[in-house]
Amino acid sequence: MKKGKVSDTILGRSVYKLLGKRGTTKVSRPAYGQDAAHIDCNGENVLVSAASGLWPVYRAANNISAAGGRIVTVTDTVLIDEKSREIRLKEIISELDRQCMNVNIPVASGHTTVSPDVVKPVVSVTGIGLNRHTACKAKPGQDIVMTKCIGISGIRYIADKKKDEVLKVFSEDIVSKAVGNELDMLVYPEADIFMQQEIAGAMHDVSEGGIFAALWDMAEYSGVGLDIDFRAIPVRQEIIEICELFNINPYILDSMGCLLMTCENGCDIVNIMQANGISAAVIGKVTAGNDRIIHNVEEDRYLGLPEQDEIYRFID
Repeated sequence: MKKGKVSDTILGRSVYKLLGKRGTTKVSRPAYGQDAAHIDCNGENVLVSAASGLWPVYRAANNISAAGGRIVTVTDTVLIDEKSREIRLKEIISELDRQCMNVNIPVASGHTTVSPDVVKPVVSVTGIGLNRHTACKAKPGQDIVMTKCIGISGIRYIADKKKDEVLKVFSEDIVSKAVGNELDMLVYPEADIFMQQEIAGAMHDVSEGGIFAALWDMAEYSGVGLDIDFRAIPVRQEIIEICELFNINPYILDSMGCLLMTCENGCDIVNIMQANGISAAVIGKVTAGNDRIIHNVEEDRYLGLPEQDEIYRFID
């Protein structure tokens, strides 16, 4: 199989289909486009989300925020290969703790083991949060609002991985504008605002697979169509320029930090976000049926199944 997220087809055939419902605890069923589970614990709704790869704490936190909650802690699992030294473990744990500090949460517990089954360290976390908002599905007629811009996390990784090549072409100032602030990769500020407004709309965070994958997942989970204005999707010029250097498609590049929201009047949400210092734009409409259309100047195209994220071209 290809690197990255397993395709929806494989998930349906070899994952979801095999998972049975057991016990008396009320737990939401795994579903396409649903990145956090709702668990009813004696009337208290708890959210749980697993994440791995780059910035796993941020990913878990964003999944829980988009599901209508706020993360309160994480547990971690670290598998270390036999050739790694103790200093590598310290680096991994220090990085997890640093991410937790930025989200203002502790690590509750974890499991760390040296495994003969891995050739390099593998890190995963499970985020635990409390539900604060009744999650809704996207409904036909609603506007689709996107915060910040695409490519934030992907370009941060690539600019660091290929630093020498990037700096041969671009100044430090351009690179700095492209990667922005690390905290831009978190969506809880805008998710909190959306929840405070008590809007009956859907939220979905953008991450692996980029904006195209996130739009597909949101539409698939809600059983709706999409009508998207390609030109309305925000992207920094500096990100486009670095993407062009490596022949990267920014629309299928890891974009942690963007949040998709649906609502009846998108302009109102855009104005509220901007008043709170968060950039946002209306990028399209939710439609009835299954057609998911991207409109561009030259042509219209149908949105297809999520593709492998461009970032995997740079991950060893």
